[in-house]
Amino acid sequence: MDGRWWTAYSTHHLPSAAHRQPFRMNPITVFFKGISHTFRLFWMWLLLFLLIFVLGLTVAVPFAGIMEESIGNSLEISKLLPAYDHTVWTDFMNAHGDKISGLTSQVRWMVPVFLLAYIFLSGGIVKSFATLSEGFSGQRFMAACTQYFWRFFRLFAWVMLFQGLVAALLYGGAFLVGLGGDFGNLRSEAIFTDMGKIILPIHLFLATFIAMVGDYTKVRIVKNERYNWFVIADFWRSLGMCLRYFFRMYFVYLLDIALLVGVYALYLFLAPKIGMTGKAAILIMLIVQTLVMFFRLGTRLFAIGSANAMYDGIHRKENPQIVEEIREDEQAVVAPVPIIADEEQEAATIDDDEFDEEDQQYNEREHIIDWTPYQDE
Repeated sequence: MDGRWWTAYSTHHLPSAAHRQPFRMNPITVFFKGISHTFRLFWMWLLLFLLIFVLGLTVAVPFAGIMEESIGNSLEISKLLPAYDHTVWTDFMNAHGDKISGLTSQVRWMVPVFLLAYIFLSGGIVKSFATLSEGFSGQRFMAACTQYFWRFFRLFAWVMLFQGLVAALLYGGAFLVGLGGDFGNLRSEAIFTDMGKIILPIHLFLATFIAMVGDYTKVRIVKNERYNWFVIADFWRSLGMCLRYFFRMYFVYLLDIALLVGVYALYLFLAPKIGMTGKAAILIMLIVQTLVMFFRLGTRLFAIGSANAMYDGIHRKENPQIVEEIREDEQAVVAPVPIIADEEQEAATIDDDEFDEEDQQYNEREHIIDWTPYQDE
């Protein structure tokens, strides 16, 4: 080999990071994959936080204005800063309740706005995880928000319908069984306590499961790119997948919920120690609350990232023929291609070593008379 030959490989067939090693659907692995994928989409995470923060300001700024106008420099509000005191709060509401009640109408309209914003942004979030290898793109994010809004809106309606049916069946059944369908049979409040110990855990379990199916349905809708107007078919397929891999998927979802609970527990632990008795303490508490909000959003993204990673692993497991095709493509290599310096060397390379008219002309130019070595035997 003289250094003029190079082997050309097609970059299209180079093994990708996702297929160099088999993906293991271990719940812990999937959980940390969701976290790592979210940090790889840090700019999306930050963008979503800023959008939520701006929406929050639309309520906070008018609230602050009304509080300053109505309460002014009242010292009663300062009594609530160190800790909550019901007596102080009652006196405060008796003095300024009519002013505070006017704020409820401003807060009420924000609930549907935040809800619609969540549904709208969900399309971009899931699409960003689905195209993680391409990096975050604001243009692709917004296009996906628009593309999937109505499908995700209908999916949200279905999820809420199933949540309502589950709640009605559980609490309605408890009412019929425990009280015979008549509140007149209520003898003690202990009946509600006893029923709650049974019904509430079951309700939380089923509500979490339905929410999990909803998240996997979002991933399915984005990855399949198959339009289904009612999206109920995608929901049923996701339900079947969640039942087949129930323990793995539910355990990952519980890990995400546990992380969220841990964030709030840490905040509740730090809040009394920091207090709000001075400007410095208030500033520190503001920073802590901002971080809590940021990681609260992060835990939701972690769950979507974990669902995306789990869905990919299940898809590769249930469709081994696709994995084999990918591996075959990865092993395909373009044949070696010679790189020739000049035309004369190229002509010598393609010569078939048979004595022909071209060889005769060459020998005549070089004054070679004895052609025997070049003739065919």
